[in-house]
Amino acid sequence: MTGYRGEFNDGRTAARHLVMVTLDDKGLGIVSDPDNPARIERLWSYSDLRLIDPPRKDTPLRLTNSNEADARLRLHDGGFLDGLQQRAPHLFLRGLARPRVRRNAIIVLLSFFLVVLFLWQGVPRLSGPLARLVPLEWEQKIGAIVRDRLLAGAQRCEAGAGTAALDELTRRLTLAMAAPPSLTVMVADRGMVNAFAMPAGNIVIFRGLLKSTESPEEVAAVLAHEIGHVYHRHPLQLAMRGLGIGMVTDLLTGDGSALVELAGELGGLLLLLSYNRDMERQADEFGRDLLRRADLPTGAMTRFFARLHKKMPSTNGDNILGYLNSHPPLEERMAAGGEEHAGPPALDDEAWRALKTICD
Repeated sequence: MTGYRGEFNDGRTAARHLVMVTLDDKGLGIVSDPDNPARIERLWSYSDLRLIDPPRKDTPLRLTNSNEADARLRLHDGGFLDGLQQRAPHLFLRGLARPRVRRNAIIVLLSFFLVVLFLWQGVPRLSGPLARLVPLEWEQKIGAIVRDRLLAGAQRCEAGAGTAALDELTRRLTLAMAAPPSLTVMVADRGMVNAFAMPAGNIVIFRGLLKSTESPEEVAAVLAHEIGHVYHRHPLQLAMRGLGIGMVTDLLTGDGSALVELAGELGGLLLLLSYNRDMERQADEFGRDLLRRADLPTGAMTRFFARLHKKMPSTNGDNILGYLNSHPPLEERMAAGGEEHAGPPALDDEAWRALKTICD
């Protein structure tokens, strides 16, 4: 049996030992040189062998053993390399041909798939239950940050009579609720036809939407819809979906400061994302029921939708379509109105004029 001279280091000391290496049937036989007083005797099975570096021309071949990871074996003889390739071909596989690399690649791909699946299905499904666990003080901090980011550069319309009229509408609606949430309702001086409910009961109506309404009952319908979002904590769910696993992790670890820091980037996100259609249907249903309980007319919501529907073909996407983005089809929302509930006017004429001109 041919022997090959090599150098062996056991990894425990710096000493290098001259050894004779043989390619046995069961593995590499490693025996110290007869003149070496330190006795070295190993049998490294081929399956436990590991290449430290890929084989290179004019460079010693360096090997180790998975059961003796600190040990090193160096050989210079090219004939040894040829024999080792025949007995341990797995050492010389590259890329995905190597079982370990292939296994690790499968694990990485599977992990990536599971993360994507969790973000796609898990976070949306968990956002509702998790939102109910968020402490109110956290949500208030998030809401304040989101409101400030969302309204950055936009003036808040605060004409006294107009604000009083808006407060009166809000009061009539919340009085009809058994456990009304804490609300902060405001009008922002922006031309977009839109309204937003944000975390912690912050509701913003843009001047463009207020100008597009034709009666205080239509404003009450929009406000009742947004209160529905607040009641079901949709804004916080949307925030959690947008922030994904980062927020879920913070919730589970109780790190409120990181949660608030992440929420600071959410102001623009709420303008880019919208509630999904199921949330919008839920808010529509809640809003209609709230109008009935408050003894306010429900038909205004349907009339508002009908007018938006007529304007859609001739309106650019920065106005009416901004309000309709990701909402259920208008035909569906109008049909869902059901039997109209008649009630007294939401505001008198003077209060309605004040509300319409709140930004003037």
